[in-house]
Amino acid sequence: MPAKYLPLSKVRFLYPGNYLEDSDFEKIYQNRINNVSALRTNLHPLLTDKKKFQNNQYPIFVTITFELLKLMDDFSNNSKKIKSIVKHLPGVAQRQFLDSLLLSEITYTNEIEGVQTNAYEISTLIKEGEKIKDDNKKERPQRLRSTVRMYQENLKKIDIKINALEDFRKIYDRLLAGEIPKDKLPNGKVFRDKLPNNEILSIGSQFNVVHQPPITEKEINFSLYQLIEFMNSKEIPDILKSIITHFFFENTHPFLDGNGRMGRYLFSTYVTRKYDFFTGLSIATAIHSRVETYYRIFKEADKLENRAELTFFVEEMLKIIIEQQNKNFEALDEAKSKLEEAKKKIEGKVKSFGNLTEKQKGAALQTLIYLAESKLFTSNEHLGIRDETIKKLNSENKISLRRTQEIIKILEEKELIKQVSARPKQHVITFL
Repeated sequence: MPAKYLPLSKVRFLYPGNYLEDSDFEKIYQNRINNVSALRTNLHPLLTDKKKFQNNQYPIFVTITFELLKLMDDFSNNSKKIKSIVKHLPGVAQRQFLDSLLLSEITYTNEIEGVQTNAYEISTLIKEGEKIKDDNKKERPQRLRSTVRMYQENLKKIDIKINALEDFRKIYDRLLAGEIPKDKLPNGKVFRDKLPNNEILSIGSQFNVVHQPPITEKEINFSLYQLIEFMNSKEIPDILKSIITHFFFENTHPFLDGNGRMGRYLFSTYVTRKYDFFTGLSIATAIHSRVETYYRIFKEADKLENRAELTFFVEEMLKIIIEQQNKNFEALDEAKSKLEEAKKKIEGKVKSFGNLTEKQKGAALQTLIYLAESKLFTSNEHLGIRDETIKKLNSENKISLRRTQEIIKILEEKELIKQVSARPKQHVITFL
């Protein structure tokens, strides 16, 4: 049985009383980074040793272990499974589930940073963003509006290109518009620069510092030039590229505030474009569910003794994301089964309407099905389908606006639906 592959920081302690000399340790490192199974990058993160000494002389590399290959395969297969089940879902169900994921994603990406959000506020912005097609339309400023809009643009696969340092700043300014306090805005030309009074920027808490990033804007620029080249390379598997990019961006920490939110947005954007929407809108949710593990593996990868090997960081990140993929798939599969049962129940209810015409029954059936899809695939009532959307969808199915309004009133009188919002008008199904 082959020896277990361990982080370099643990290799020295494999044999009690046999502490490796520096020369032997160096040989092990060289064997790893020059091995045919090693993927070596041009990225040089700032690493820290036990005495807080830092350097960036080691390039990031990942050893393609059997475990890593299996995890990559599981991730890819899960993405395909999710796309397959979604393909057989009606449009309303797909939209409602995506909205629920988006609500969680924005809530958790903020919560990880200790920024509190309001579910009703975010839900309102999500529904509002679905309607607006003109991106140049002037809007009143509102907290998180720009964040919601940028995540929604990912669902339309609107391309974002990063070819220059300023591109990072443009994304940052738009994503976090109105979210960053004035005293935390970048103090350099594009990014942050040396802080006054020799203050050192730290990632983590005052009791548990996870990482100390580069100090000056010149150092940040140097790191991000490397990252731009890496992000635009075509030689590295997409999921590996997205995880490595995430680590290096967080390691560089180019802004005074909002780095985590931007780093997770970039991660989400890449996965959304290369794999599937449902996994892409679950990155912050996945990290939040295992946030202690996330900080532990980040701190481990940041150790100078590990010499920028990200094998274990990548493996653990894949496990975290795969766990969330499984949750998404199970939730979709369960909701899909419930929807089939709900349709039968709805058909039975509609058949019992002896005083309605066939056209009215058709309108009632379709309206109730939309409301059922909304209830079963939405985690928050405020994200539910609105009356105006039902009218539009019914109209596409040759059901007039007048008939939809009429049938909503009838269903309300029969207490099969109830109004939960007057502005905008919204109803929910009551018997599921």
